[in-house]
Formats: sequence, structure tokens, C-alpha cells
Amino acid sequence: MRSSSLERASIVLATLALFACSSDDASLVGGGSSSGVDSGSGGLPGDGGVEDGSSSGTDGGPGPGKDGGTPATGSSKPNCKYTAHKTGMSSLQQAGGLSFTVYAPTSYDPQVGHTVVVLMHGQDSNGVPELTSLWKPIADDPAAHLVLVAPKGSRPATNGDATGANWATADLDKVLALMTEVDDCYDVFPKKHILWGFSEGGFYGYLLGIGAADRFSGLAMGGANTSFARQNGYPPSSATWKIPVSDVHGTTDFNAISLTYQDKADFLAAGHVFTLHEHPGGHTISAAQVRSQYDDLAASNSP
Repeated sequence: MRSSSLERASIVLATLALFACSSDDASLVGGGSSSGVDSGSGGLPGDGGVEDGSSSGTDGGPGPGKDGGTPATGSSKPNCKYTAHKTGMSSLQQAGGLSFTVYAPTSYDPQVGHTVVVLMHGQDSNGVPELTSLWKPIADDPAAHLVLVAPKGSRPATNGDATGANWATADLDKVLALMTEVDDCYDVFPKKHILWGFSEGGFYGYLLGIGAADRFSGLAMGGANTSFARQNGYPPSSATWKIPVSDVHGTTDFNAISLTYQDKADFLAAGHVFTLHEHPGGHTISAAQVRSQYDDLAASNSP
């Protein structure tokens, strides 16, 4: 986030209505719900906030990524802290940071640039249900050229499940650092990083995506709104570029869609493209809806 506005803020947590998420049959089967804010830390992410700056890698321009930047293709990834170009599902641990899951499909080609999708999971999840149910089918399309990364929040699950977790504001700096680490291990377009989040992941995702907008080529959110970001001083108008937004929201969601309507109006007023996928259901998101979000954002590039 911009270093000029990184003083820690006090958040009145009781005023934030972040509710738990549920899943529908087509998507998060038994998978993470989303809700709640960090009850232990308040304020902007980290003591120094989220670093500003563009995506890691070379400064793009016209090239293979259609202005998505030119990836450093080939087998040599000297800065990789894990296993370079590894395909399949990998469960890993960031040094001094978050545990996370990376997925690269069997069609991954180290000679071709890829888009990275960062998944912000819901309450008491760990990102794996969202990755496998919603995003893996897209990544398995050889034409998509995706690498998926699902960090796990640092706060324990509210239901006692040791495999689940919740987000804290201090996690957001670590998510940005993790993006760089993943970029160092795969051939990716430096200007193509999509940030996705549902429910709790959407609330924290909006804060991260607006506050560090230059790191992302698009925001795909669902079952959430920008209230948490606004509480932290990051309304839609504060994004450093006109980052496109794709939002999925049910008309009967307990996170009132009226707030998403206001988000749409504010993003549009600030010059962004905001695509709202409104559906008649509640606090759910489906694989088909996520596919629509990807289609909305696939062509976008960060500055």
C-alpha cells in the first residue's frame, strides 16, 4: 500500500458485519466459509503497511503477454526458494510467513508465460477447497496458462479445525511477498496477477487489492464488499490505477447487496470497469460464476 498513508489505524471491529459464508453444490463442497475480521490487530496491514510497486519480474511492454510483460522463460530460476516449475499440487511453507498451496497443471510449459491467480480463502478454510472446486478446472484448460496460489491465513479456525484458518491484516504483506516467491519459481507474466476472494477472503481481498493495486491486474471478489477496506482508509477511489473488478453477489446474501451496488457506483465513478454478476441466491459462488470472473479479467494487465 502507499507508504504515504501507512500509519496504523484503529478499527472498531464491532461495526464490521462480516458474516460466515456457505457453499453451493457446484462449488465449495464442504469448503471454507468466510467471515470475521482480525480481532487481535486492527489497523493497516503490518507495521509499515503493504509495499507499493508493480508486479515482480521485468518491466513489460509489447511482447508475448500482450503488454503483460515478458516472462523469463526457461529452466533457470536461480531465485526460487522451492522447486522450480513443479507441476501438480504442492503444500509449502513460507519462511517466517504463511503456509500455502500452489497448483500448476500438467500442461504447464516453462517456455510459455502464465498468469498467477492468488486465492483468498473464506472463514475456517485453507484455500484448498476453493482452489480445487473453483479454479483448478480453469487452470486445467491448456489454453488458460494459469498458476494458482492459495495462501492460508494465520489466525486459527473458529470451529476448532486445525486444517482451517482465518485472515489477519498482518498477513497481507506476506501474501505480497509470497507472490514474488511464486514468480521466482514459475514463468509468469509480471503484469498478470489476478486477486480472488470470497466472503472473508473478499473483505481482506478488497483491502489488499485496493491498497496494493499496482501489484494486481484485476480483482475478482464475491460475497463481500469494500466496507473493511474503507474502514482502513482505502475506498475504491484510492486505488493507484483503474484496476478492473469482477464481483459475484447474491440478492439474498446476508452481506447486503446494497453495499455492493454502492461499491459498483464508486468504482465506476473513479473510472474503473466494474462487472457485477448478480444472482438470485444467497452467500454462494459457483465454478461457472468464477469462470465468468476469469473471463472478465483475463486480458487485463497491471501498470
